Amino acid sequence: MLPGMALALGMGCSLGRVLGSAPWALVPAAASLGLALWRRKAVWVWIGILLVGLALHPEHPRSPVAVPLLRGVAGRVVSFPESHRRSLSFVLELPGTGARLLVYAPITTDIGFGDRVALWGQGEVPEGGWGTYLSNRGIHGLFRAERAQVLARGKRSLGSILDGLRRVALGKLERVLPDESAALIQALLFGSRGLLPREMKEWFRCAGVAHLLALSGLHLGIITAGIWWGLGLLRLRPGKRYLVSFVLVALYIALAGMRVSLVRAGIMFGTLGLFWLFAEGGLLLKSWYDPLQGLSLAALIVLSLWPWSVSDLGFQLSFSATAAILIFWPRWGDSRLRKALPRLLLRPADLFAVSLFAQAGTLGFVGSSFGYIPLYGPLANLLLIPWTALIIWWGLAILALPSPLASHLGALLGRFLIGPYLDAVGRIAALPGAVLPVAHTFGLWYALAFLALLSLHATRPRGLTPFGRR
Repeated sequence: MLPGMALALGMGCSLGRVLGSAPWALVPAAASLGLALWRRKAVWVWIGILLVGLALHPEHPRSPVAVPLLRGVAGRVVSFPESHRRSLSFVLELPGTGARLLVYAPITTDIGFGDRVALWGQGEVPEGGWGTYLSNRGIHGLFRAERAQVLARGKRSLGSILDGLRRVALGKLERVLPDESAALIQALLFGSRGLLPREMKEWFRCAGVAHLLALSGLHLGIITAGIWWGLGLLRLRPGKRYLVSFVLVALYIALAGMRVSLVRAGIMFGTLGLFWLFAEGGLLLKSWYDPLQGLSLAALIVLSLWPWSVSDLGFQLSFSATAAILIFWPRWGDSRLRKALPRLLLRPADLFAVSLFAQAGTLGFVGSSFGYIPLYGPLANLLLIPWTALIIWWGLAILALPSPLASHLGALLGRFLIGPYLDAVGRIAALPGAVLPVAHTFGLWYALAFLALLSLHATRPRGLTPFGRR
């Protein structure tokens, strides 16, 4: 039921984006859901949810101010400021209008969440994909400030407290690590990629490991594994470990800026923890747990809160990669090939298989968005994912230790882990044939090929396998 509902809501939100907002769809949606209760058929539930998705997608409101004419603005900071090499970016809300602007201000200005600031510069409305990306998030334009002044510090709130914690952590990493090392660890831990050089980001894309710079379930899994191991040393039962871990995971997701991929992973982790608590209480059997249901629940929650995210590349990559892993993993886990592998090769083979499944799920989106396909991604993941886990755990240790000891650990981290790590990414990106150029219609062709293979699989005679009859 849940996977069908998630797919139906995603299709409805996609149709709403193409056809425009359709509030009238709520009437047939209610009729369809009522018919589902009467006939007890899942198909009517899915049709009703699809119509709800069609009605959910809102039209982008026009800007209440003429952004290109702005030369000076004043308002309140409503996002975590992010440092770049030559500027500081944040979202500014203009009072009395509801308009929001993405601001690039001089980096010399100390600006925090909730502050009231005055800015002088030039406004603009970006076009194309960048403009759509901003409008999806309720941002009406850009403002490039030449001068900034803090009028009043923000009142103490949850957002300002989280911003303060985040700034303390990022500042400590900058103090105890060399420039390149600090930029990388800030991206891996908090998703703050503003200090990363452009060519370094291109290395990760060409090497097929750009997902390592985008906070996702991988990063949350690495951090959660460390928390789980630490709580295990305290002899806590799994149920209590889930309770403590969930609080820490929720805090981390908030510090990282509530990114869609992290919210998805957090919902799945919370679902698993809640299920485990019920299982320990004897209310459920542990064998009943299905992670695909958790993924579907996460999709339903995310799309209900942010219907525009169905067209967001981060949402598409996060959910398609996770779905592909969950669908293909049971076949690999029960395969004869895996059972025949020696124990020494089992973990590397599993990691390679998971990387291959994730790439299969995201290939269409990657090819259509970037115009090329990275060919060495699964092999690069085999080397770089364990390496990334070591860097993340080392970075967390630096944040937890006093500054003198953290400085020594930071020097070792930069010299023995991060330096060779970046060199390896650059070398993989420079290999011959690292990327295969494709047309922007590649995603459509990939989807058609997938549907054709799925149809062949569904219509094959029973008992027939690729290697003959059983």
